[in-house]
Amino acid sequence: MEEEVTLEHEGETYSASYIQVGDELLTYLPDGSERRTLLRGLKPEHAATTHLRAYISTLKRKL
Repeated sequence: MEEEVTLEHEGETYSASYIQVGDELLTYLPDGSERRTLLRGLKPEHAATTHLRAYISTLKRKL
């Protein structure tokens, strides 16, 4: 089942969807790119949120 995480940063809202397949997490970022993570006990929502935070950080550095 596909889930979603949402973060607000400097007045903007960002969302990423994610799906868990076995012990692997697939996170789909707002630009259409995908990140894969082996969970090894991590909570899927936490891992997806970490990917979304990194994405937002990358956007802010490009400005």
